[in-house]
Amino acid sequence: MLIRLIGLVSVTGDDGQPRHMSSAQAQVAFARLIMERAGGTERDQLADTVWPEGLPDTWASALRSLMSRVRAFMAGTVGPTETGEPPLVAQGRRYVLKLPDTAEVDVELAERAVGEAVRALGDGAHTEARRLAQSALEHLREPFLPHHEGEWVQGVRDHVDGLLQTALQAASTAAAAERDDREAVRLAEEAVRRSPLSEGAHRCLMTAHSTGGDRAEALRAYQRLRQVLADELGIDPSPETQSAYVELLGVRVGRDRARSAPGAAVPFSGRRGELAALAESWSRAEDGDCHLALVTGEPGVGKTRLATEAAGRIGRDGGLVVYGRCQPGAATAFQPITQALAEYVAATPPDSLPVLPPGPRETLAALAADPGFGARRGEAVTALADLLGALGQESLCLVVDDLDLADEGTFAVLRRVALNRAAGAAEATNGSVLLLATAGSRAAGRADARVGAAFAEFVQEADRYGKLRRVPLAGLDESDVRALSRKLVPTAAGADVPPPYRLIADTAGNAYLTVELLRWYQEGPAEPGRRLPSGVHDYAEACLAALEPGPRRFLRAAAVAGFAFELDLAADAAGHDQDEAMDALDVLVELGLVAEVIATGYGSRPVTKYRYKHDVVRRAVYEQLSETRRRWLHARFADAIERRRTGDLGLQSRALAHHRAASAEADGDTRTVQASWHAAAWAGRQGSPNEAVRLFEQALAHVPAADNELHADALTRLGLAQLAAGHRDCDQTLLDGFIQALHWHRLTIAAQAALGLADAVRTRPRLRPEAAALIDLLLRTLSRGEGPSVGGTVDDVTVGRLLARQCDLTRVTADPSVTRALHAMTGELRLLEGPDHLTWRATLAAEALTVAEAVGDTGARVVAAHHRAATADLTGDLTGRDTALAALAAAIADSDDDGEDLLAEHAVALAVTQGRLTDAAATARQLAPGGLAQRQMLIARWLVNGGRVDEATTTPGSAERALAAILRGDRGAAHLTVRALAIGAEALPTGDEWPHMVGVLALCAVELGDPNTAEAVRALLTPHTDLTCGVGYRSFVGTSSFHLGRLAVVIGEWDEAERHLSSALSQLSARRARPWMAVAQHALAQALENRNQIGDRRCAEALRTEASWTLASLGVRRYA
Repeated sequence: MLIRLIGLVSVTGDDGQPRHMSSAQAQVAFARLIMERAGGTERDQLADTVWPEGLPDTWASALRSLMSRVRAFMAGTVGPTETGEPPLVAQGRRYVLKLPDTAEVDVELAERAVGEAVRALGDGAHTEARRLAQSALEHLREPFLPHHEGEWVQGVRDHVDGLLQTALQAASTAAAAERDDREAVRLAEEAVRRSPLSEGAHRCLMTAHSTGGDRAEALRAYQRLRQVLADELGIDPSPETQSAYVELLGVRVGRDRARSAPGAAVPFSGRRGELAALAESWSRAEDGDCHLALVTGEPGVGKTRLATEAAGRIGRDGGLVVYGRCQPGAATAFQPITQALAEYVAATPPDSLPVLPPGPRETLAALAADPGFGARRGEAVTALADLLGALGQESLCLVVDDLDLADEGTFAVLRRVALNRAAGAAEATNGSVLLLATAGSRAAGRADARVGAAFAEFVQEADRYGKLRRVPLAGLDESDVRALSRKLVPTAAGADVPPPYRLIADTAGNAYLTVELLRWYQEGPAEPGRRLPSGVHDYAEACLAALEPGPRRFLRAAAVAGFAFELDLAADAAGHDQDEAMDALDVLVELGLVAEVIATGYGSRPVTKYRYKHDVVRRAVYEQLSETRRRWLHARFADAIERRRTGDLGLQSRALAHHRAASAEADGDTRTVQASWHAAAWAGRQGSPNEAVRLFEQALAHVPAADNELHADALTRLGLAQLAAGHRDCDQTLLDGFIQALHWHRLTIAAQAALGLADAVRTRPRLRPEAAALIDLLLRTLSRGEGPSVGGTVDDVTVGRLLARQCDLTRVTADPSVTRALHAMTGELRLLEGPDHLTWRATLAAEALTVAEAVGDTGARVVAAHHRAATADLTGDLTGRDTALAALAAAIADSDDDGEDLLAEHAVALAVTQGRLTDAAATARQLAPGGLAQRQMLIARWLVNGGRVDEATTTPGSAERALAAILRGDRGAAHLTVRALAIGAEALPTGDEWPHMVGVLALCAVELGDPNTAEAVRALLTPHTDLTCGVGYRSFVGTSSFHLGRLAVVIGEWDEAERHLSSALSQLSARRARPWMAVAQHALAQALENRNQIGDRRCAEALRTEASWTLASLGVRRYA
């Protein structure tokens, strides 16, 4: 099977016929599910991919509809998996797509082929490299999802384009090595056409022409590249490309030297708006103005790079540019200005320097001879200002980096040059000067308060005179990072580089950190044991060094928390009280090291969290901590969670398990084991079975070596989690857990392991004989009462479940222990009635039925089959219900007890469900009055007559009496009863009566039409959206979705009504419940008419027509 995602999305099965998916939305959803099938795709991420421009109001229902189409497409193409499940399943908030082992995806085939081609090329296997590259090109030449946009699609598209570029270059290089010059040129030209700025593609073209003997064309290819780079990026070709050019000219250069030479400067990317602002400032300077352009931002964001780029463009346009940089604590007076002027004088011929009077010239000479010169400060200021003014006669750009570190003398010179003319001062200097300066975005934390004050005063003065243009610099955006990645990372190495949105998540767009990471991914780790670049570690160390001890300790503690942290937990870990933690947080937020996360809620309680602004810095800080400090901080976090989150330990369980594991001793830690078990149980309930397995494995790894009983327990729990997740090695894990548990007389654990192993061998029969033997051994051990009581008592229900497995594996004979077990199981089933334990009840009923049939206990057969049929009907498992009813009928036939009424009640319910009301009435008359059959006939009267019945109906339940009163036209007292039941003032029945009564209550609420009452009833049904309303198989009062949809119509929530009623129509259709479907269609038509979106009225009209025809064909005139 071949799945094509590039070009026209299709699946080609074993028959060789491609099957296409026409919808663009279905294509992009299918593509993401395919590419992320290993771990599944979050529902929210999938919706963002399908609707990149913004989610529609009904996106949840639309996404489910879309998934249904994808599921139907895959079911018709792939069929069910080996376990019988559909290929697309929902697990918690994820969709997981499962493909056969033989399935292949074109993108993955291309990735493997390109990687192997590059390796073959490096090994000199040119023929093999060419073959592999050509096979990759067969998949890559068409566009990826050309009719869809969005962040994820663009990321994959960039990845595919990178693979295509690598394949073209590899194929061209291999063809040139084999002297196939024409093919080499053709492939290289295609690579250049697809990526005009790729130096690798141009080098391939140069090589192809050169090996073909066309040296002139090779040189022209280089000249075209040089011109493109100069026009588009303002840079020269890289040393590697220049080396290739020199070789073409006939001058050999050492390749080792070329490779070891420093690479080209980091290419400039983005910042179009900022460059335009600085260009406008320079235009004002050319017009004779003097002013300050101040570029601000956090360290590493690219201030100096932007200023350098802007100054370079000014210089290329003929402007005069001089550079100076402020050094903290510099001994030289006026340091940035003297540096700038000294470099200018050194690079300028004497006859080209401006002429100065003798006094300023002597002052400058003294300043140059004595860096500490400052006795005649006023003369120095005048001399420096006069020289800058002289240079500015034809416009000057003075670049000063880190102006916020300048001394007061520097500001005096700059004020005289740039501001005094605007202020009307006598000491103003002639000339037009653009002071292009950079500064940190925050002056807080400066060691020298006087310097900070001088900088702030100068900036405020420039602003007051209208001579200031602020250019704040934020992080790079996604398009800038993508462009930077393309320029820095060769195509062959680009497969390991994360997509731009991941880089931005790590660096917040900080240019320095982004470049460091890109070089890291390109070159690989330079220092063993470190998982981050040295430059990132230097940045993190500088951040920590700039902090006072309190904020520094808090920041280090926060690094241990993970991506985000809560203030009180981090404070406890750092050892701060509340005031100290708040003070530290204020400093860190002010310095831009920590940011507040948008408030997220756990249930109804919002929780404010914080995070490192640059997550890569957090990871660097964490790496720099000693192993002992890490473990100590993790332990403090775990203690803080247990102390402060006692009410939310379930939600915090995964974090608690992480911190306990990270702080655990090497020889085992029982607290880590317990925390991991709790987190695994939570993960299992949230639909993450593989995460549960990981946590159980973590627990097993931290069991103390001497605690054999705990080891047996951990093994068993892991095996059961592996079984739930579908892992192949679960049977061996469970077998080992059973052996250890039995050896250490942990009989309850051994029983759980035996149950799990027996379930595993149903689909993995490798250990079937062992499973049968160990269950037999355990049952014999229990019957003899062996083992100390410390091992725990295995209750009779568990014994019954073991007997059910024994029936599957071998055989069971009747004895007192079997009778006790069956009695316990049937008693437990009665306690499980109602909507809250349906899965466990269904499992136990099936197991009890297996044992009862094996030993011929007809009474237990009746009870077990009854409960199995009831749970199947309540959950909508109609096949399971019919199978259980057949077993119930057989058991009743073999029994002396009278159980025929159960089957008769089901017959009445089924007839009312399907609209055979005459048959229902005839069967009900044969049963005793006051039973479920007569109560079902009340539902029939509602279904047929609506609000028109004349006779009173005596019924045992308050909700049913209220419905009868409503049908007679007595609404007042009925409304009071319904309201009392809905808000809990009057108790509803428990057990299997509850779904029936709530269904009747929902019918009453819709008939009454009161939105408040409808809302109260809806609150009862909302936790049970997949429930069937009825006393199991013995009555039918619709489905929960049916009622939720009709209640939403009363409340006025049209989208919710559409979602629930669409689901209800599917459920009712499976039951062939035609009159109920007609009622649902009328309600859906009403919702669509009120919503009144495009197409809603036409759809509503069709629904009403079909519903009216259905009711007429059944002889029902409910809406006549």
